[in-house]
Amino acid sequence: MPFGWRRRGFGYAVEPVDYETIKSKAKGLLSEAKLGEPWVCGCGTKHIPIVVDGQIVGELWKDVELSDVDVGSYWYSRRGAKVQLVKDGEVVGFVWIG
Repeated sequence: MPFGWRRRGFGYAVEPVDYETIKSKAKGLLSEAKLGEPWVCGCGTKHIPIVVDGQIVGELWKDVELSDVDVGSYWYSRRGAKVQLVKDGEVVGFVWIG
């Protein structure tokens, strides 16, 4: 029986997929998303929730329109793929693709 970090449940929860699939899913998610109520954390960073069907699926750190952001890099975690949202070469937030 295998032992180690994968055995303990720290491995990836999803199978890796190609960038075009991730980009398509992220754009589809953003097309039906709305922005939630902005708030500022104790360190002064602005957080704007990205909401789909009443669930927070990501957040922005700058005031930008969702239609203006592009899909950047992504990586996998136990929650799915975390996808960067980019505007003018700057990462302005992220969304989760489960």
